[in-house]
Amino acid sequence: MTAVLPVSNDQTERVVAGILIALSGNIMFATSDAIVKLLTARYSVFQIIVSQALFALIPLTVIILRKGGFRSLRVRHPRLVVLRGVLAGTATVFGFYSFSQLPLAESYSIAFCTPLFVTLLSIPILGEKVGLHRWGAVLAGFVGILVMVRPGFATLHVGHAAALIGAGLGAFTVLVLRRIAREEMRAVMVLAVVTGLIVVSLPGMFLTFRMPTLPDMALFACTGLLMGSAQFFIAKSLSLAPASVIAPMQYSMILWAIIYGALLFGTRVDPIMVVGATIVIASGLYIMHRERRRGHRRR
Repeated sequence: MTAVLPVSNDQTERVVAGILIALSGNIMFATSDAIVKLLTARYSVFQIIVSQALFALIPLTVIILRKGGFRSLRVRHPRLVVLRGVLAGTATVFGFYSFSQLPLAESYSIAFCTPLFVTLLSIPILGEKVGLHRWGAVLAGFVGILVMVRPGFATLHVGHAAALIGAGLGAFTVLVLRRIAREEMRAVMVLAVVTGLIVVSLPGMFLTFRMPTLPDMALFACTGLLMGSAQFFIAKSLSLAPASVIAPMQYSMILWAIIYGALLFGTRVDPIMVVGATIVIASGLYIMHRERRRGHRRR
């Protein structure tokens, strides 16, 4: 017994540390997104994305240099890595546009339906079989979306469409990640995403560029540094705890979205939106639970 307990305690400490680091990373993501929403009042999403990505390269470069430099990076699936970067960049354009049109918490709630799209797309793309439990979770998730957007009772906004398209593109990004995650270095995948953000948005930035003020330049720097650092916080958390434990931590972002919405934008909490978001989150968590059980059975 005494030989087993220290190992068990050490494992528990690693999981707890992973959860805390993941929560910290998600706070950074939410703070970065709140700053993005502030900036969308004065700048195009293309300029914001390029500026954010350029500043995100700073912490990314520092970490890569500490781990052996750019020469140590090896890309095993270049086409899929490039595809993931382009998909992530395009999804971000739609996601940031939804930030400019909707309350941050509402954009997040729709974005959280990504696991539903992943489940649906895994059938034709990965040839997976989806059982009744996951089909039920998917249907419940879409009911949650309908509760939030209330078609026929509330005005449907172009921001809703943008958020849904972003979630759909995010699902394709997740499927590509599933294919390459075990073989590609994390630094390669993060670098691909940041590069994809720049490549996709650069043409639009040239057409919509506006010289930022010094205070706004500081905001651009903050959102980029936070986003770049958060990527590695999440990567570190995944090295300490299972993905099935870390993934649900992303839903903590909606709490910060509500807080930032109230403090920065005067957004009142919509009870119906909260009900719909709860349904979407619950369905996403259940899908994650079923995925974990399937993984255990395969092993």
